[in-house]
Amino acid sequence: MLVLRRKVGESIVLAGVINISVLAVEGERVKIGISAPPDVSIVREELLRSVPETPVQQPNSPSTLQQR
Repeated sequence: MLVLRRKVGESIVLAGVINISVLAVEGERVKIGISAPPDVSIVREELLRSVPETPVQQPNSPSTLQQR
């Protein structure tokens, strides 16, 4: 795991297309903003853990496109 420190207004870029920005720090909570292409699925980890039997599919994955 890569651990970085960022200040409000600073960002991290992943794979050249995903931008994670620190918007605010309020006590122990950090507000972040994420910009990514539409084909990138963004899901909070706690939601994935709450329903483990439901796989997360990418919006344009082959199985999703076949269902349309």
